[in-house]
Amino acid sequence: MNSLRKLARLCGHMVRISFTNPRRISHVLGVALAASDEVADTSVDLLRFPQVTLEDLLPAAGSDTRAILGLLPNTNGSISVMEFVGLILLLKKANAKSVFEFGTYKGVSITQLALNMPENSRIYTLDLPEDDPRSSMPITDPEDIALAREKGKGALVPRDVAPRIQFLKQDSATFDETPFAGQMDLIFVDGAHNADYVRNDSEKAWRMARSGGIVAWHDCRVADPAVVRFLLGCPFRPSRIAGTSLAFAVKP
Repeated sequence: MNSLRKLARLCGHMVRISFTNPRRISHVLGVALAASDEVADTSVDLLRFPQVTLEDLLPAAGSDTRAILGLLPNTNGSISVMEFVGLILLLKKANAKSVFEFGTYKGVSITQLALNMPENSRIYTLDLPEDDPRSSMPITDPEDIALAREKGKGALVPRDVAPRIQFLKQDSATFDETPFAGQMDLIFVDGAHNADYVRNDSEKAWRMARSGGIVAWHDCRVADPAVVRFLLGCPFRPSRIAGTSLAFAVKP
């Protein structure tokens, strides 16, 4: 009955808006359509995830937690400002002194992480070599293919930050995570979005995380169904940060 009342109320609003402010009809329909996209396909129903807000990730009362924001040019595929806040809150939650990123691209997210870590931290980011962007597993998403072939990986990392970061030029499918097993405080998975690579990168990330460490994923959204489906079916029990496309799980 509650749903029927909401539907009746929405229809009433639509009728009223169509007469009093018809230019706003497209806005209302756009918002409703976006919300329906998130739940229409049960295999990528975002409401199946436990939802966490940014406020839930804030430190305990009395704590003094500060963050540094690097104002870098906006690039396709990079984290948003809201996602930056979520990622840094996860970094602080893990008290991270060692991080690993799958998917460097222009280096926006690894820069934000490095800026908020102690000087003696271990910081790694991995991406395909620019001189050989071939992948051992098929990449089918056109945007992922274009990003894999694009030059300038890590090009936006500031010069004073770059020496603190170890850039690994390798296919994540052939990357051996054994030397990092159980050592990483935070791992950020933001590589190719097809099912094979999502599983490969996620499982390796989980093995690399220490007990109490955090694995975070970018692009947990309907537009990247392979990410959502993997996370809904995996044993890691991830939560999704409301207002972002970030998901995360804490390793027991």
